Order: sequence, then structure tokens, then C-alpha cells
Amino acid sequence: MTTMLKILHAAANLLSGWLIMHAMSYLIEISGKRFRRFLLFFGCCLLCSMTIFIGDPFNILATTPVFLAIILLTCKGSFWQKITIGLMFSGTVFSFSALQDNYIHDFLFSPRQAGITVLLFGDNHISHLISEAFVQSEHGYLISSTFTLPFALILYLCTRKIAPDKNYALSDSMWRLLFLLTITPLGIVLAVVTLFRPVNAYFDIFVHREYAFLLLIALFAIISLLWCVTVLARQRKLEQQSMFAEINRKYYEAMEQQHFEVRRLKHDLANHIQVLSALPEEERASYAKELADSPVLSQSFAYCSDSTVNAVLTVKKSVMERCHILLKAEVDIPSPLPYDKTDLCALYANALDNAVEACMKLDEARREISLKSKAGKGLFCLEISNPDPDVRKKQSPDQTIILPTSKLDKDNHGLGLQSIREIVKRYHGRLEIKTENGVFDLFLYLPLSF
Repeated sequence: MTTMLKILHAAANLLSGWLIMHAMSYLIEISGKRFRRFLLFFGCCLLCSMTIFIGDPFNILATTPVFLAIILLTCKGSFWQKITIGLMFSGTVFSFSALQDNYIHDFLFSPRQAGITVLLFGDNHISHLISEAFVQSEHGYLISSTFTLPFALILYLCTRKIAPDKNYALSDSMWRLLFLLTITPLGIVLAVVTLFRPVNAYFDIFVHREYAFLLLIALFAIISLLWCVTVLARQRKLEQQSMFAEINRKYYEAMEQQHFEVRRLKHDLANHIQVLSALPEEERASYAKELADSPVLSQSFAYCSDSTVNAVLTVKKSVMERCHILLKAEVDIPSPLPYDKTDLCALYANALDNAVEACMKLDEARREISLKSKAGKGLFCLEISNPDPDVRKKQSPDQTIILPTSKLDKDNHGLGLQSIREIVKRYHGRLEIKTENGVFDLFLYLPLSF
């Protein structure tokens, strides 16, 4: 009997730790290294297996810093995010464990409850067997500790249901605020467990009901704060989407205005010729030179059949020529694209802006941007490549070896790429960013029907 209960107890702790770890993964990114994931799994199992007696401060005070240290080592994100998430989950498990080990166990397996069992079932052989089996402290704690498993399962399912997007982000100031809000319910749990000293060795749950209410308040408060993380993440995402939409709208309006000016200037070319013929000889040369230097007269504006793409490429090519950047464009879009004009403008403009910014860090001889765009067979594709200015070069007597960039968070760098990622996700597309052989490459595709 005891051996089977111990096996059940160990299995429940392992499953509970696994569920807690995966519940955490919805709110904080866990390291992909196998050793660190195993270390976090060990920490979650330790958290779930720890017995929390009211009046015995050792377990809770020893486990809390150990678990927080494991979170700092095994999870990604800012310091305040890791500390806050660690305190939220440890406080949730500790408050339930305190209820389980002091109230649920004692209600089911205490001597007083055994007497109630005898009164209910009668003083017969069956009632004596029930009482003798469950009054044993070791058996009682082994059985009651398995209640952590359904609690961990409920916490995991709730966290998965309300979890924010995987790449959500909150500012450090917001995490510090959540940290301060978490301290209060966690402090209630610590105060109940560490400051109370029972008069006798036996903790009477029927006398000290107030501690159960305090632990319940702390438990629901911390769970509410976990839900607040999701609410704040979604609110921040809505604010970012609104900001990106406004930026994209203004960007598109600027592109349209410049393209309109270009069309107007071309339309007025005949008037310029008339003015040129009427000017005196000494002014004619300077006027002609001014017209010749205008980028409007030296560019092709019909890259494809989509006016928005034409407007963006026209303006961006003018910028590149002023910056001495060579643009190699291959555009095959036979009909207007079905996307919102501001989104389409943002895709091209932000990607080209990032490429121009990278090229400006290079010598003029290496400033080159390759753009390939095509629409057909149900997909719209865009690929933009440029030399990576952040590569490390190692010279050898006979060759130059170019290694990939050392920037670890290239695909998260800048609001431009965040805007591109948000648009691609909204249209159910895919975005790939990589650096290979010293070339930075951005590739995306969107379905033409969505």
C-alpha cells in the first residue's frame, strides 16, 4: 500500500511539474537548450512537491529563491519579466499547497475527521478499516499531495486558453508594476506560513479558519494577475496595430503625393520645353541642366500593373540614387494586388528603408539592393537582399572569409520589421529573414485570396 502510494505521489509530482512548466511557456519564452529545459522541469517539480505547513517557514523560504534562480537561468526576456512570472507561479502553487497540506489533508485525514467518519458509518468493521487506513499521517499526505495534479491541469488549461500571442511584449515599467502587485498576495502567503505559530503540535483547521480565507484570497489574486498579463499584452498589441496603421497611412499618403507630383511634372513637360525655347541663351543652359538632373525624367514609373508598388519603387529609387545605391528590381505583377494600399506600401517601403539603412554603412562600391517581386499561382512574393554591414571579416593570405552577423535579434530589430511581421500575419502569410554568406535576405509571401 505504501509503495503504491509513493509511486502515485511521484508520478503526480512529475506530471504537475510538466504542466506548470508548459503553462509558464505561454507567458515567457523558455530556453531551447535541453539542459536548461530539464533544469526548469526540475524546478517546477520541486515547486509542486514541496510541503507547506503553516508554522514551518523553512520549505517556502528555501524553495522560493531556488525557483527564481532557475527561472533566471532557463528563461528568456527581461529581468523583471522573469522575476514577475516566477513569483506569480510560485505564489500560485504555494498558496494552493498551503491549503492542501493544512486544510484539505486535515479535513480528510485528521483524527477529528476520523471520528466523524465513525459517526456517519457506524462503529462497525468497515468504519474501523476506513479510519485506520486514513488516519495514518504518511498515507494521508501521500494521497492529498496528488490533488496538486488536477490543480496544475486546470492552471495549464486556463493559461493556454487565455494566453497572449507568442511574441507579445510588455515594457519593463509594466513588468515592474506587475511585480509590485504580485508582492502583496505573495506576502500574504509568506506571512500566514512563516509568522503563525500553533500553540500545540496539532493545527486545528476548525479553529483557524481565517488562514484558509487569506490563502484563498492570495490564490485568486495571483491568478487574476496572470490574467492581467494577457489583458495588458492584448491592449499593447492593439495600440501597436493602431500606431502601425497610422504610420502606414501617412506613409502611403506621402508616396501618393510624391507620385502625383511626378505625374504632374511629366504632364507639364511640354510647358517646360516651351519655356526653354523662350529663354535667353544665357539662362537656357542652367534651366536645361536643372530639368536633366531631375530624377523624374530619368526613371521608369511603370514597374508593374499595381499603382501603389509603382509609387513606392519610384520614390525609393530616387532616394537610392541620391545615396549612390544600385537597385536591381525584377517585378512581375500583372494585375493590381488585392491588399490594402497602406499595407502594401508598408511592406515595400519598410523593407527597402531597412536595406537602404544597411547599405549606408558600407562603402559606395558595395551598396547594392536586389528586389524580386512576383504575383501568380495564388501567391504574392517579395524578396529583398542587401549586403550585411554587420558581418565579421577574417583575412587569410589567399582569401576572405565572411562569417554571418553576430546580431542575435535581427528579425526583431526596428519598428519597420515589426510592421512587416504584423501585416504578413494578418494576411496569413509567411516571413523569413536570414543572413548567409554576408547577404541579408528578407523573403515573404502572401496568399492572393484570403
